[in-house]
Amino acid sequence: MTRERSRRIVVVDPFPLSRRALVGLLRDRDGGQVVGEAGSREEALEECALRLPDVVITDIDLLGPADGIRLCEQVKRLAVPPLVLVYSGTAAPGALAECLTHGADSFVHRTAPVERLISAIDLLFEGKPLWYFGELTPGTHTATLPCETVNGLLTPREQQILGLLLRRHSNEEIAEDLHLARQTVKNYVSNILQKLGVSSRRELLTGKIPTQPAARAPLPGRARDLVATRSERGGNRP
Repeated sequence: MTRERSRRIVVVDPFPLSRRALVGLLRDRDGGQVVGEAGSREEALEECALRLPDVVITDIDLLGPADGIRLCEQVKRLAVPPLVLVYSGTAAPGALAECLTHGADSFVHRTAPVERLISAIDLLFEGKPLWYFGELTPGTHTATLPCETVNGLLTPREQQILGLLLRRHSNEEIAEDLHLARQTVKNYVSNILQKLGVSSRRELLTGKIPTQPAARAPLPGRARDLVATRSERGGNRP
């Protein structure tokens, strides 16, 4: 089922003060119509099934580590899947790989100025993904996030290189940063693209990465019932 994109947003953040601040910001800057808020993955799934948002804004970690990534995968399985913008304080390569492979459409680091976040939302509604990682600080490109899917999909070195690819580094720049031969980097890049199911860097940077079918978490009972009810009613909004 498809529908014309409007600007309905669900904001997901485990901290009430920061969640309310983001909601207020979106309303003040005309960033969209906030139709729901949630502090956990389970609450977010219920809000999405009930409100049918066009965009979900979530952190990577909610009440549990990587809960936002699991949320991303689960909302993409809804009858009318929303776009997902990950708004997080980490830009670790492993986390970015998880976002990509679980269907995130855009990523904005929490150090971004307000205008950058609003611009990312606007671009997302236009079908143009934006991946903004903030200022690269020493050691950032060597960090990893120990998530099962990434560890099974990409090696730690491939995670490092993916993080630099997403920052639009050339093979030469990656080779210099990681002290590798250029041909070695080229081989790594080819392996990464193959594992992610894309044919080129350009396709990678659009964010259109096939979601991984393994280890799918079931929808919680309440959200599953709401999805079924909405499907039977034709997916009409409340």
